[in-house]
Amino acid sequence: MAEPVRFFERRPRMGTQNAPDTSSGNGGTVGTVHPLALAAMEQTGPQVLQKAGRGSQRFLQGGLSAPITVTWEITAACNIACVHCLSSSGHRRPRELTTQQSLALVDELAEMQVFQIHFGGGEPFMYYGIWDVLEHARERELVMCISTNGTLITQERARRLAQLEPIYFQVSLDGGTPQTNDRIRGEGVFKRAMRGLELLAAENLSLTVNSVLTRYSFDELDRLYDIAASFNSKLRVTRLRPSGRGQDVWDDLHPTREQYRQFADWLQTHPDVLTADSFFHLNAFGNKLAGLDICGAATATCCICPEGEVYPCAFFQAPEFEAGNLHEHSFQEIWRNSILFDYYRSMGGGACSGCGQYNTCHGGCPATKWFVHQRLNIKDPECVLSPFAQI
Repeated sequence: MAEPVRFFERRPRMGTQNAPDTSSGNGGTVGTVHPLALAAMEQTGPQVLQKAGRGSQRFLQGGLSAPITVTWEITAACNIACVHCLSSSGHRRPRELTTQQSLALVDELAEMQVFQIHFGGGEPFMYYGIWDVLEHARERELVMCISTNGTLITQERARRLAQLEPIYFQVSLDGGTPQTNDRIRGEGVFKRAMRGLELLAAENLSLTVNSVLTRYSFDELDRLYDIAASFNSKLRVTRLRPSGRGQDVWDDLHPTREQYRQFADWLQTHPDVLTADSFFHLNAFGNKLAGLDICGAATATCCICPEGEVYPCAFFQAPEFEAGNLHEHSFQEIWRNSILFDYYRSMGGGACSGCGQYNTCHGGCPATKWFVHQRLNIKDPECVLSPFAQI
């Protein structure tokens, strides 16, 4: 019988970067901590424990014995080249997991009682073993979500996917018009993605239109909302992160402070719009938004990259923060015994610790801090309260 998921205790931070970790009961440790990552995490100070009150943080501090959701970027191959791609996808990478390795990973995730696999990329439908992996995940009764650009969906593929239900799809549109979307995702992509949505909707598959909020797509939120409704789907808006190619376009694309304020108000009038854990930093405006109010990186979720690298989350694909590699260790070993994850789970609030809004925004996004300033003990670069924020 599979071991039930349990809460890890909140452990004091290790005294040295190679100190033993006995939290999983086997005494083994995985990996080391890059000096830059170690210094950055230690500079955040002691963990700010939240033992009572509202919010998700008090349940996740210390992490779970298995993630709730694993984001699995199964290939770096992609047929388009979005300017803000967080993983700089395009070409298949040399050490991508084989189909057999991927099938074994599905088994391991199922045995650990992981609830959901969120397949991404790259473009998942460019992975040569995608159908074998999806069918096996269904056999193991794992919930599946696929993030796709929608351009490779055909009628035949849509019908085949319908046989794998329950399965969920996020189709990306980064604008409500071809002009806005295609400046981000490439010429002609809007039309092809809309066709993909039509084909998936025709099979009554569960759909979400996923859109990264930028200063250019902000004025098209209502149009995106209507597009999603036309396919009997929901709109999911996510935050732009300065990782991957997103670093190159961050200054041009990230929303302004006033747009964020208006967006927070817009969400209050559109409670069915999904945001996951993208915008909890906007809670500092004073009105708590729906969705998670804390970053779940390394505690409730993590990211597996094409060549087996494991990171705290999909947005934090920095070499300094690699927790381990599946070519060298099992996923369970990495999740439970990674020294990097142990440090990450015990980070403090840094410059945000004394802020009156810390219990609502929890200091914002660590990945954004790192990729903008190479530091973690600072305020989120898009902190809505800071007069010095780059926003």
